[in-house]
Amino acid sequence: MPDPATHPPDPGLQIIAIIKMVKGVLLLGIALGAFRLFNQDVAEFVRKLAVHLRIDPENHVVQLLLEKLTNLQPRDLRRFGFISLFYSADLFAEGIGLWLNQAWAKYLLLVATGLFVPEEALACLRHFTWERLLLLLVNVAVLAYVAQFLWRKRSPPPPEPGTA
Repeated sequence: MPDPATHPPDPGLQIIAIIKMVKGVLLLGIALGAFRLFNQDVAEFVRKLAVHLRIDPENHVVQLLLEKLTNLQPRDLRRFGFISLFYSADLFAEGIGLWLNQAWAKYLLLVATGLFVPEEALACLRHFTWERLLLLLVNVAVLAYVAQFLWRKRSPPPPEPGTA
């Protein structure tokens, strides 16, 4: 089996790897934020954040956010934090593996991204928005792009001219 390090890295895979790692950093921040809020008054934190960002605490969006967050229990924050942390680790593994051109990372991407496609398709059908459709199409394109790498690896190379 050829060593992946001997093949030049594919720019498309490197772009996907960078996006995966950036998403991993963002999710890690969300997870740490959820753990930080574990023993705090979430509504008060949102009010202080709104004031710090110079947003009127009586703003409709802030009020909507406060309404949603007041029902959060500490166990919900803990669960949200652990799920975000786990998914962040998955994104880091995919990103680093793709950057290093590892076959296992391509398979991991196919499984991890492929698991979300049916849910995204259902969400798009139930509550259509152009953003949901775009997300679905991007994920399907990424799946097809990575799958073609794995498909080429499985199929034998064509015989070279002049060899029998």
